Amino acid sequence: MSELQTYDAAGGTLPEEVPLRRIVLLGAGGHWFGVAIDAIREIIDPRPYTPLPGSEPFVCGLINLRGRIVTVLDLGARLNLRPSAATPGHSIVVLEHGGRLVGMAVEEVSRIVAADLDHLEMGAELLRSLRIDRAYLRGVGEADDRIFVAVDTDEIFRPVLA
Repeated sequence: MSELQTYDAAGGTLPEEVPLRRIVLLGAGGHWFGVAIDAIREIIDPRPYTPLPGSEPFVCGLINLRGRIVTVLDLGARLNLRPSAATPGHSIVVLEHGGRLVGMAVEEVSRIVAADLDHLEMGAELLRSLRIDRAYLRGVGEADDRIFVAVDTDEIFRPVLA
């Protein structure tokens, strides 16, 4: 893990170094979302979903991943944005939640950046424009001139898989 020396507005060095975490930027609904790389097990190509009757509209369905059944949610639809799974060439980000594998359909996997997830701001104006439930969010960050919203994957999956 790398560390970043920070400076205050007067140009003086702050006493603490800020640890940075590696974040994967994921595209969904025309926006960028960040997920800590250590939460991600793998990223796979889309495959046919087995629908779950009576499930929420943001549940893509089930997939078979090397003999394991994985529930896949659509990140865009889950956040009340344009559905990601409808995008040709979308990806499935496989994570672990509560000891089981789960998947998140995203339009694009962009790159890995370094950010301080513990000190992100809540960027009220951007978050209001997205109309996303704040329980799913950790804050707004910027890396490589790209603004992203860090999401809490546990909160995204908890209500569905509880």
